[in-house]
Amino acid sequence: MGGRKTLAYSIILATMLVIGFIAPVNAVELNTILGTTDSAAKPSFQFVRTYIVEYPNGGEIKNMLDGKNVSMTLHMDQFASIKKSIVKNLNSEIIGNLKSAANITDVDITYEATLYPSDTESRIDYKVTFIPTVSNYVLRKATGDSAAILDTQWRGLTVQYPILVDVQNYGQFDINSPASFIKKQFPDLYSKLQGTNAQNLFEIPLMSSNDLMSDPISKWQHLFDPAYTIVDTNVLGYQGQKIVISTYATGESNISEGTMFPTVKNSDMKLDVDYPVSYTERSSTASIQIDGYVAVADINGIEYFGSSPQAPTGSGINSTGNYSAQVIYSMAAFAVVIAVGIFWWSSRVSKNARNRQNEPAGPSGPIQYETRKHWADRFDDEK
Repeated sequence: MGGRKTLAYSIILATMLVIGFIAPVNAVELNTILGTTDSAAKPSFQFVRTYIVEYPNGGEIKNMLDGKNVSMTLHMDQFASIKKSIVKNLNSEIIGNLKSAANITDVDITYEATLYPSDTESRIDYKVTFIPTVSNYVLRKATGDSAAILDTQWRGLTVQYPILVDVQNYGQFDINSPASFIKKQFPDLYSKLQGTNAQNLFEIPLMSSNDLMSDPISKWQHLFDPAYTIVDTNVLGYQGQKIVISTYATGESNISEGTMFPTVKNSDMKLDVDYPVSYTERSSTASIQIDGYVAVADINGIEYFGSSPQAPTGSGINSTGNYSAQVIYSMAAFAVVIAVGIFWWSSRVSKNARNRQNEPAGPSGPIQYETRKHWADRFDDEK
């Protein structure tokens, strides 16, 4: 086992040396493990954004923020009234816009915001960790020579609406709006922000995975490990035996894909002096691990994972990383049935959404901090 861990760490180190040192800050960072025999998965979406308000010549904004290093963290896992409303809206999104056969049964959200002032600027960092429970993503389990079929559309989960909670001593708070932190913690700054060019920058929702939908999975980097053993294999439906794990990943700068540049938007606040304002989001990244030999099939513009426990021969995975025509046609026949059901339900959801009134927000949870973990940390758990 120690040899495998050494090899894993060596691969990770070699990858870092090739791609260089990339700051781990992204618009969205998706990490998940999908089991072909499981009924649900808990992918982790992290939405990260940084705003900078500059005051190189001083001014009232510098005086307002000088010395005020302020943080705010909310964790809302335990409040059913909030989760019920969020789950309902997410299922409308996943069916109506993403045309996915999966559904959301639960959700956990951690919100973090911090302002760091300095002599010439103030930086505001936001991070929202969003962990939905995705059920029914396995559309068909593997049987004999037939590959398991997995839904991929859920990866584009996006929240464009306010997520309102009642925070003690603060009142109503929208964790999906950058402006809400400023409004509650720095009301004087918020009043100055109103009506300026920079106001729109702070009204862009934090939780969006659109980048992952614009990047076809068939173009993601992928590889498989034929001798992979996981100590805690309950999440994949196994009991510690050796299994094949396929990994699909995107968003990292490398020799073949080139450099991934951040998104930077600039504006200003013209008050007593001109205050340049900008926000930065790094390129989105994703890592999806699935048991079995996995390839991607595009059927009528919708991509599906196909996973087989055995390396296919003849009609299996070809050198391009896609399934052959025989397997694709088999998957297409099954996908047609799924698509009909999705489009019918999508129409029904859209009609209901037009008639649905806004639901009241529930109370927030106690403020606490939850340490972020990277997917590679699981190698340490094997020690």
